[in-house]
Amino acid sequence: MHPYSYREMVKEAKASLSVSGQETGPATLLLEDLFGMSTARFMLENDMEVPVEERMQYEAAIRRIVAGEPYQYVVGHAWFYGEKFTVTRDTLIPRNETEELVELILTTEPDNGLKVVDIGCGTGVIGLTLANAWQDNSVILTDISKAVLEVARKNATALSADVNMFEGNLFEPLIERNIKVDCIVSNPPYIGREELADMGRSVVAHEPVLALFAEEEGFLLYKRMVDRLDEVLKPGGAVYFEIGWKQAKVLCDYIKARWPRVEPKVKKDINGNDRMLHFRWEV
Repeated sequence: MHPYSYREMVKEAKASLSVSGQETGPATLLLEDLFGMSTARFMLENDMEVPVEERMQYEAAIRRIVAGEPYQYVVGHAWFYGEKFTVTRDTLIPRNETEELVELILTTEPDNGLKVVDIGCGTGVIGLTLANAWQDNSVILTDISKAVLEVARKNATALSADVNMFEGNLFEPLIERNIKVDCIVSNPPYIGREELADMGRSVVAHEPVLALFAEEEGFLLYKRMVDRLDEVLKPGGAVYFEIGWKQAKVLCDYIKARWPRVEPKVKKDINGNDRMLHFRWEV
């Protein structure tokens, strides 16, 4: 390899990204995420020679991005609600819409000793963000995947979040331990298999199937949770779901049929799509 500068390296990376139809921003972002080189430092040192190891690492990352791999998997983290979370190929990449769900919960639920559970926690972005925002509420995280819970534990340690984590399917970890909670939060897999053709190629190729798809046109996991609320939720407790943009009516009808005294509410996301479904559970 001939010696060359950070400026030349970034220039070549931008050209590769552009030719492949990708945004060129990652060419500069990688300097920060891989080497801790800020934009200001790059401006001052862009003519410096790139060490061979850094060049190889950087070019390998660019090749992965050019091939369509999500940037977050390439660098190993994603930002959520102002904090950095580790992500792996076992976990879904956090979405901006989920930040809106967290905001809704924080503005609605009091911090007065509630017990809250994040079902199917993935990286832990919902539960850990809530835990760090509250002083008196306690938070439990559950997930069916051991590998995913390891990522969540790593994130909890990095954020110094005080939470409990249990492995198991949906409510089973709570039922096994005779735990009843005041608030259930879940962003479960909710994409139906028939929607596969409408999804981005990068998502389908790289993000975990377990975290994306659910049977019964994406409704199965919601229905299973709704059916068993009486086993884990205290009367008057709250439920918050992130949902698919076409799922609100079917889910509201299902909830009201199962629990006639419940009045589900639907909140749209910043893009104007139905995204958050929440209610108080009354028997």
